[in-house]
Amino acid sequence: METAAPDLSVMSDTDASSVYTQNTSILSMAAIDEDAQSDITSMSGDSGVWDVESSTNSVTSSIFNYEEAHGRTYHAFHRGQYLFPNDSSEIARIEVKYHAVRLSINDTIFFAPIEDPQNILDVGTGTGIWCVDVADAYPNATVKGIDLSPIQPSYIPSNCSFEIADAEDEWTFSQPFDLIHTRIMIDFTLKSWPTFFNKAYENLSPGGWVECQEFDFHRQSDDDTIKPDSRVKYWEEQVTVAFNRIGMTGCCNPELTMQQMRNAGFINIECRNFKLPIGPWAKDPRLKEAGTFGLVNLLEGMQGLSAKLFTDVLGWDAEQLDALITECRHELRQKRVHAYYPIYVITGQKAGAV
Repeated sequence: METAAPDLSVMSDTDASSVYTQNTSILSMAAIDEDAQSDITSMSGDSGVWDVESSTNSVTSSIFNYEEAHGRTYHAFHRGQYLFPNDSSEIARIEVKYHAVRLSINDTIFFAPIEDPQNILDVGTGTGIWCVDVADAYPNATVKGIDLSPIQPSYIPSNCSFEIADAEDEWTFSQPFDLIHTRIMIDFTLKSWPTFFNKAYENLSPGGWVECQEFDFHRQSDDDTIKPDSRVKYWEEQVTVAFNRIGMTGCCNPELTMQQMRNAGFINIECRNFKLPIGPWAKDPRLKEAGTFGLVNLLEGMQGLSAKLFTDVLGWDAEQLDALITECRHELRQKRVHAYYPIYVITGQKAGAV
């Protein structure tokens, strides 16, 4: 079952102009709680960052021995599995992206119809912000996030914990979950989503839910304002080529995802459609704010998102990539382009609910 995406009406260029010209670096920081930002930017190899008693992973100095490449740092655990950075700039971008997505999906944490979840797992938790929000909203639940990078904050709710883990490995959780969640993960990271859904099904309680909040990074426009010679469109095409070379697509195919869920045994599968504006052009105040964060996400994050894909996979040199990114950033600031990312929130239930 699919639900239709909302229509987006366009705000006037005059109203939007001031937002496009704001200092994006300041704007990206404004999206992050000051205490949380202090936590994530001051992190080092000190094990105190991971003094969560419920964590089952022993964090050693090797996990903080980050790979350095292209002027960025990347995760050390299972080095090379994930192609995007984990440094402070990327942490800020992830936080901005989180707010952009959440605002675009009606400011909803999750859609699975669970009234009183007890155990929740977030796969590819990133900075852990989703886990923290869920733990605050459901204080009786135990919330666990797993990721390849130890970039989560130290000051977290008592019912929240994080582990360094690779979802490609065998899952050895001691208790089943009521909800297993991903966000912006499908075909960006894991090599086999059918295997993931099989693991999720095995590790859910009867009647439990899997929820994937995913998107297609190929921008769309309802008023044909994305031109055929768009440099951002060219960038998107090259990103797709790079992902294809490493056996991925780089975006979610909702029909395929729902079929993979069915094959794993899930029932009551539903896809909810949303739109994340790129730029503050929507009239709706919530979507206008989402679009502002969406614009910052690209302006500030394009270099980190591109570095390994273009240089290591496609063989570009740094000067070529810098020139393309400069052109893309110039285009992204054009108010006449009313682009958005399609977002798909896909939920499925394990059979056996009482």
